[in-house]
Amino acid sequence: MSELVYSTVISPNDQMWASGGQWYFDIGRSALECITRALAAAHIIPQRILDLPCGHGRVCRMLTAAYPSARVTVSDLDRDGVDFCAREFGAEALYSEDDLARVAVGRQFDLIWCGSLFTHLDRERWPEFLGFFADRLAPDGVLVFTTHGRQPIQWMRDSFFDYGLSRDEQEAMIAGYVTGGFGFVSPSNQAFGLSLSSIPFVCSELERWPCLRLIGVHEHGWAGHQDVFSCQRLRTEYPTRYTLGR
Repeated sequence: MSELVYSTVISPNDQMWASGGQWYFDIGRSALECITRALAAAHIIPQRILDLPCGHGRVCRMLTAAYPSARVTVSDLDRDGVDFCAREFGAEALYSEDDLARVAVGRQFDLIWCGSLFTHLDRERWPEFLGFFADRLAPDGVLVFTTHGRQPIQWMRDSFFDYGLSRDEQEAMIAGYVTGGFGFVSPSNQAFGLSLSSIPFVCSELERWPCLRLIGVHEHGWAGHQDVFSCQRLRTEYPTRYTLGR
């Protein structure tokens, strides 16, 4: 990937640019490495890609450079980010909604990249998003998503990074993780909540979706920070989701 040529155009509204210069692009390249590993394990080359949430293209720019013949769709609640990615990287725009049922997706995808979304979801919303992604994966398609696991806990314990949380909020989130494998806080000074998810918790959530085969777990695999999970949509006629009958 050292020879990958990608756009370095940055939106003035890109909040992720605060990470600064080359590190911003390194994070995007790390995401592409995670995606490449998952696709190799699944033995597919994607022709239809969904990047949700796309932000202002930290990863989209890498995807369009690595898979120039693919049809890349970008989606986010931030419409400025979607418009920027569509304009600068030639992606197709799809505005997201708080209510996923209102997001009109007219196709299935060979690859769905979901970077740093589950890191902000409380557990009640996990089935909604996993179901959304499972339904929109083509047969053999791959979902790659990231979570906060043990690395953020270590960083908070070492006072290396506090995620903008007070000490009490950090302790509350870590306590939830330790006791039940999942911790969540909704700080008043941030637009979104923050979560911690253990590997067993994530696997238990995926158990609800028999159509998704877990093909990879890489602890703090995205830029040495977030855990990376990769799933492939089975061709076998399994139900999308397990249901209990009487």
